[in-house]
Amino acid sequence: MQQSAHAFWTINLDDPLAAAPDMAGAKASDLSRAARNGLPVPPGFVIPVQCFPRGEHYRNTGELRKAWARLSGNGARALAVRSSSTHEEGAPGRYVSALDVKGWPEFLKAVRGVVASATGPASTAILVQPQLELVAGGVLFGADPLESRAERVIVSAALGGPRALRDNQAATTYALNRRGKVLSMKRDTGAPEEEPLSRPQLRALVKLAARAAALFGGPQEIEFGFDREGALWLLQTRPLSSLTLPRARRPAS
Repeated sequence: MQQSAHAFWTINLDDPLAAAPDMAGAKASDLSRAARNGLPVPPGFVIPVQCFPRGEHYRNTGELRKAWARLSGNGARALAVRSSSTHEEGAPGRYVSALDVKGWPEFLKAVRGVVASATGPASTAILVQPQLELVAGGVLFGADPLESRAERVIVSAALGGPRALRDNQAATTYALNRRGKVLSMKRDTGAPEEEPLSRPQLRALVKLAARAAALFGGPQEIEFGFDREGALWLLQTRPLSSLTLPRARRPAS
């Protein structure tokens, strides 16, 4: 990795440098920590905060184009381009994302759009990952945020994955114990009769919740998805900061 004045440079998501929030932003740094500790994070790279000095955003894109070509297969694979702010502090939905980005010109356009959404100079990095084809997914709460119960895991899921939930598709919500047993299930009005997740998938999510809590020191809110091959992917993780829980025994790693 070579850094030059006003040039784009990139950091692979599994590089220790990507775990530094002041370089990679909160979202990417948490994913980097998760990836380096064996959690199922899609590959990717970060354009760090230091690449965006005021007024000098778009020079010297040679290294960026190489990183784009490697990850996208020279444009054969769509990418997701998302902001990763140093000021995000785990709050979802405040910054721009560009999905299904295909081709080099569209990729540069997406990068510019994310930079333009920044709340201030030197405040936003950019996270780039493959656009996964997900058949189901949603949000996993590592504890019950409504009843403040640490012994429960809550999963809200829909066919099509987290994007379907963001598009207000009706969801199915599961309450699970720490062994993955379904304690209750509730379908939103209009949700299909077909359950979005199987029992083995729910058990896999409970295990993921425990691993993430052990890594980050407390229950997490996790955006997840399952692809067509049945693989589970962790797409974003942040602390359940609004949850008031009694001190619980640390989950086994």
